Amino acid sequence: MDDIELLVAETFKHFQENYQKEEASAAKPDSGLVHPGLPTEPRVLYHIQKSTSVFVIRTLVSRNIREDYLKIIEAPEDYPSLRLVEGQEEEIENRLRFFVVENEYQAEVIHDQLNNRRFPINEEMMCNISDPGFSWWMTQKEGMLQVAFNLSSFLDEGTTKLGPLGDRELAVKNFMQFGSLLMKSGLPLSIQNEANRVVFEEEERLLVQDIQDIFEVGVV
Repeated sequence: MDDIELLVAETFKHFQENYQKEEASAAKPDSGLVHPGLPTEPRVLYHIQKSTSVFVIRTLVSRNIREDYLKIIEAPEDYPSLRLVEGQEEEIENRLRFFVVENEYQAEVIHDQLNNRRFPINEEMMCNISDPGFSWWMTQKEGMLQVAFNLSSFLDEGTTKLGPLGDRELAVKNFMQFGSLLMKSGLPLSIQNEANRVVFEEEERLLVQDIQDIFEVGVV
C-alpha cells in the first residue's frame, strides 16, 4: 500500500465503521427500493481518480444524497464532471463516495476548494521552498506534536505525510482561534502558531495524543 492508498483508506474509515457493508452501496436502480443506509441530508459526492504521478478529486454538491446517489448509479453518463464512465474495471458503486457535512454551504465550500484539483502523489520528490506542495506534515517529538501546512517548513525523522487536508491560510486562522479557546479553557495544552505550522505541547501528552488521532485516523 503506497501513501495515497493509505490516505484514501483512512479517509474511508469513518464510512466503514458507521455503515454496514451491505449499507455502503445503494440499491440497484431497477429494484424500486430506496436504501435506508443513505441519508437524505446535504453531502459532497466525490470520485478520486488516480494515475501514476497524480490524483484528481471530482466532486458534486448534493442536497439529497440518497436521491442523487441513485440517479448517478443509474446514469453516470449524465454526470460527466465526476468522470465515472472513463474505462475502469471497478464497479461505479465502489468508486462513488460521499462525505458528511452539516449543511449545503459547507458542501459548496469543499466543492469550491477541491473540485478538479490535481495533487502530486510523491510531492516531496518535486516540491521546494518556491513550490511547497499541498500536503500537511506531522512530526512527533517528546511531549510535542508539530503539524506543518507545507513541505518547506521541515522534514525530519518521525514525520508523517497527512496529505492535502485543507487550505493553509484558513488553517492558520482556525488554529489561532483554537489556541485562544484553549487558553480560556484552562486545559494543560499549549499551542504555538507560526506562519506555516502549529505546535501542540503538553507534559502528560494525553491531549496531544487525542489531537494526533484526529490527524492520523480522523477519530475525535
